[in-house]
Amino acid sequence: MKFEEAQRLPLTSLPTSFYKMANLTKHLGGPDIYVKRDDVMDLAHGGNKTRKLEYVFANMLAQGYDTVITMGGIQSNHVRQTISGAARLGIESHAILNIPVPELKDELAASGNYLMDVIMDGKIHIVDGDDDACVQKMQDVKDALTADGKKPYLVPMGASDGVGSLGYMACAREMMIQWENMEINPSHIFVGTGSCGTHGGLLAGLRYFGNKSTKVVGVSVSQPEERKIADVKDILNQIHDVIELPDDLIADDDIIVKDAYYGKAYAYPTDEANDAVKLIAKLEGILLDPVYTGKTMAGMIDLIEKGELKDAKDMVFLHTGGAPALHPYAKYFL
Repeated sequence: MKFEEAQRLPLTSLPTSFYKMANLTKHLGGPDIYVKRDDVMDLAHGGNKTRKLEYVFANMLAQGYDTVITMGGIQSNHVRQTISGAARLGIESHAILNIPVPELKDELAASGNYLMDVIMDGKIHIVDGDDDACVQKMQDVKDALTADGKKPYLVPMGASDGVGSLGYMACAREMMIQWENMEINPSHIFVGTGSCGTHGGLLAGLRYFGNKSTKVVGVSVSQPEERKIADVKDILNQIHDVIELPDDLIADDDIIVKDAYYGKAYAYPTDEANDAVKLIAKLEGILLDPVYTGKTMAGMIDLIEKGELKDAKDMVFLHTGGAPALHPYAKYFL
């Protein structure tokens, strides 16, 4: 199947906006920095998972499934958007959630994304364990729902698989049109690298649609570089299983991950990320979050200031959303 033949169920208005961050550019003394506002979408406060879910829900409904099950941390942006999309489509949704920062359990379970999940009537299953425990719980819930006569569809964490990642191939094409209209040629685009579907899809899309020069720089939000590079390669293989891609489309050195910015572990805040959140709020009136986009922005700023990005020009920051998660981390900002 060719990319153009993949089924997509529109869930938001596209394209999202793209513009220069003039104040940040001035603050850093160049290069020009632009932002892609994928935090502004139609599903419950937006975020990058909406693009993925357009393909995931299309695939799910085409096969006759009637219930969706997914997983993530208790403040998962992906889970919030999945429950929102399911509500819009009249589909029952189940979310398997764990608590990645036990020290903030009370805050994480009382506001932000979790509160929205509850309000939107997602069926919540809290797991005291890691991602593997969540995967097992997903299977248990699937078995129980199947026994009740339902046909549940499993969506992996972040909707990061070969189907979901097609959403960021489409985003790459969308941005290339915006760049052409603005007469810019970005050298780098920065993205938070977590479950890796956004990173892998974006890289595949740029190369598939003819952009051979823009580097995709993933800032890991959870694990070392080697692990994330392997995960991006896995996503690329999964995309290859869904649509036709040239075998030599992406070279190994195309996969770039920076792992110096995630701190103690996933969802643990860092001073640098929190400083980046405050800086961008003050300079641009844009809200980032301490888990994903704050760490990504901190990495981009650090690499620019250190002069470590060769031939940097027309830099792009992909804003993947996450501002609802500011609420449980309020004590770091008040």
